[in-house]
Amino acid sequence: MILIRILSVFITLKTTVAYEEISFTLNSKFTNSTLVNHGTLLQKRSKHAESPLFEVEDQLEYFCSTNFFPSPLGGRIEGVWQKAFDKARKVIEKMSITEKVNLTTGTGWGSGPCVGNTGSVPRLGIPSFCLQDGPNGVRFTDFVTHFPSGLAAAATFNKGLMYLRGKAIGKEHRKKGVHIALGPVIGPMGLKAAAGRNWESFGADPYLQGVGGAATVEGMQDEGVIATARHLIGNEQEHFRQVGEWDQNGWDRLECSISSNIGDRAMHEVYLWPFANVVRAGVGSVMCAYNRVNNTYACENSNLLNNLLKSELSFQGFVVSDWGAQHSGVNSVISGLDMSMPGEVFDDWLTGKSYWGPLLTRAVYNGTVPQARLDDMAMRVLAPFFALKGVQLPTEDDVPNFSSWTHHTYGQEFPYQHYGPIVQKNWHVEARSEFSDNTALTVARESIVLLKNSGKNLPIDKGDGVRRLFISGQGAGPDPSGFNCKDQRCIDGVMTSGWGSAAVGNPFVITPYEAIAKKARERGIVVDYCSNNWDCETNADLADYADLSIVFVNSFSGEGYVYRENNFGDRQNLSLWHNGDDLIQKVADKCHKTVVVVSSTGPVNMEKWIEHENVVAVLFTAPLGQFVGQAIADVLFGDTNPSGKLPFTLARKKQHYVPVIDDLGGETDPQDNFDRDIYLDYRFFDKHNIKPRFEFGFGLSYTTFRVCNLKITEINPPSEYLPYPQEYLPLVKTVEDDVCDPEDALFPHEDFDPAPGFIYPYLYNENIRSVDDDDCYEFPRDYSPDQPCSPPLAGGGLGGNPALWEVLYEVSAEVRNEGKIKGGYVSQLYIEFPSTILASPPKVLRGFEKVFLEPGKSTKVYFNILHRDLSIWDPESQQWIIQTGTYKIYVASSSRKLELCGEIDIGC
Repeated sequence: MILIRILSVFITLKTTVAYEEISFTLNSKFTNSTLVNHGTLLQKRSKHAESPLFEVEDQLEYFCSTNFFPSPLGGRIEGVWQKAFDKARKVIEKMSITEKVNLTTGTGWGSGPCVGNTGSVPRLGIPSFCLQDGPNGVRFTDFVTHFPSGLAAAATFNKGLMYLRGKAIGKEHRKKGVHIALGPVIGPMGLKAAAGRNWESFGADPYLQGVGGAATVEGMQDEGVIATARHLIGNEQEHFRQVGEWDQNGWDRLECSISSNIGDRAMHEVYLWPFANVVRAGVGSVMCAYNRVNNTYACENSNLLNNLLKSELSFQGFVVSDWGAQHSGVNSVISGLDMSMPGEVFDDWLTGKSYWGPLLTRAVYNGTVPQARLDDMAMRVLAPFFALKGVQLPTEDDVPNFSSWTHHTYGQEFPYQHYGPIVQKNWHVEARSEFSDNTALTVARESIVLLKNSGKNLPIDKGDGVRRLFISGQGAGPDPSGFNCKDQRCIDGVMTSGWGSAAVGNPFVITPYEAIAKKARERGIVVDYCSNNWDCETNADLADYADLSIVFVNSFSGEGYVYRENNFGDRQNLSLWHNGDDLIQKVADKCHKTVVVVSSTGPVNMEKWIEHENVVAVLFTAPLGQFVGQAIADVLFGDTNPSGKLPFTLARKKQHYVPVIDDLGGETDPQDNFDRDIYLDYRFFDKHNIKPRFEFGFGLSYTTFRVCNLKITEINPPSEYLPYPQEYLPLVKTVEDDVCDPEDALFPHEDFDPAPGFIYPYLYNENIRSVDDDDCYEFPRDYSPDQPCSPPLAGGGLGGNPALWEVLYEVSAEVRNEGKIKGGYVSQLYIEFPSTILASPPKVLRGFEKVFLEPGKSTKVYFNILHRDLSIWDPESQQWIIQTGTYKIYVASSSRKLELCGEIDIGC
């Protein structure tokens, strides 16, 4: 029996809570067709699914990833991907071994126009595929838009806008001739507040990350470019991600990259969760991370790639390494890696040293690597071009119109190597459009979070006595070094981005000072300005005269290869940079109306000033791109009503955050045990009843809203266990190339002039002499090339078992704007699970909808609760289970402000 009870909590942003109880019973039970017990499931599961994700000798000390072989062949599930593989198979059957290897191996750093370039197949008219960053726009080129960051997009809580942002990013990639865009980012998950790359992804919740990632993938691929979801998995800090990246603090003694040790349940319910969304959305590519996962490098982790990604999630595209994240040759092949980028061994750029290329060709000729595996790698690279609507296999004329290595119109063919004839390198194609501008500006506006507005001093109004305005802080103006320092490592001015591979060159930047001063002048307001954060005397004097002061403060971070002010990618603390806390104090001590604007790549500590009686308003912004100043000014002056919500929790104490590991303690093999398990961010605060400063999902508005009339409707009766998925489609044998004569794989002709550092697939004569050596690689004891006939219980379809994506319940509520101005409201759905089998967090996000309402208007919001939304991962039986018991359904305005409550009782 399923009993649904609705406890309605009617509130506005200022009212107290009142309850109304409604209860009714739905006459339904678990469906019998899928009701089986654990024992039966264990007996029928394939042998591959029986072993857990990791074996633990001492969970606090050592995690060990298990093996999973073979790498599943693509094209064995019905639908568009099966047809795509049929088309890809016909293409690769015409290819030689070296041509297939060419599709899987990068040509080397700088050996092509893009940050990543595959080899080409000229005989079939297939050019080198261009892989280019990234998630916030096209990197290393001109006349493109610098879009707001992934974290900013998450703060909008607007699914439609996330899609449009992806669409605009994809459109500009295609205009530049990019084939494979390296975005979106759905890892890091935000486990660590100080992690350097949190700004690239979609916040500190797996559901939010999954929705943001899937919407972005759909938008990008609808514009004809293949998306690449990154980073799989556990890239939760930059410190120690790569051996040899830093030679300071004794880190040069590092022997292995850091190991992210993740439990089985946390892997499924948290870190893998958003990857299921993007696979379901049809993402063409997934990038494996630098770090190790349970002590095996992510790009050669057979359990991660073969089992979780390709078997459980039925991923049909190709796995590409992060740049230099490959650490082996044959081992990475059999473990599920499909493409090596940029082709070389890490930190040996331009040497031509590669784990693949000619060595992969040799491994196929001597029988070490089965040709069926190489065929699958090549088909996985080609299949997205046939499977995705609007994406086409490029021709020889469909090539990049820019160079990542020079902005000059003409230069050497290989400018990074200073080699080759002078040719045209850049066509300076205009990729921007009115659509891009509108999308970027709208995302920036909607992402701004109003955290405090005591006395309703915002929006700024001259009629409220604001005749003299003071703008304080270097974060309001340009960096003295300009807007386009290398990799956006400019940190002495307005923040548009974090630094690293996700950074984009700014075509222009509208600074906060520029935009605010313009609006102030139009209103007849006098404007003062000081950009020196350390000149406390001048700031205090100007603040003393002002009717209202606005202080701009920043906190930066980025990718691990960049070092800024003792920050190695990750932030060394959560304090504001450049004397920001002291600046706020000095200004607020003198000005009774002080507004603080915090621009940061993640959470910051606000405790030194947040309760200052003169700090009347606080805004938080993630990196907003080129329109940063205009968006902030529009919110400050009320042209835009703020509607952003925090995509993470702001704590009161630093010990409530998970720290970044930055001290090896004499060890050379760093271990990072994810002890928070499934309790990250707001889940941890809720579990331990810790009061945050500002909770996940929090954000104020200039108007007020009322929510009422909760309704829960059963769409499909829930089943405790998943049904068995359909069997794999029969294996289709590919017509294999003749590998009898290795001389067929030599360089094409004697006068071939190889470019320096360029990675070719061809054998050298010394390769031929040793091509029969078959004892150079020892296969794992449990390796088998035999493909299974059945998917695991959790698999069988894109994103997992198709039943996981069935709608079980619809939840609706009514939202009304009771204020005086138009505003956007984010209604959030949280679910509290019973603990029949395993304990769960007090509540988890399982839906959000954003609506915009004129004053006095109302509308209904609807949420679909999927089978997966009510499921937990049971490590013992290795399956998704819906527990019996009472599920509480909350409609809320934040993770701590619950407005409506209902219950679903699920019983046998």
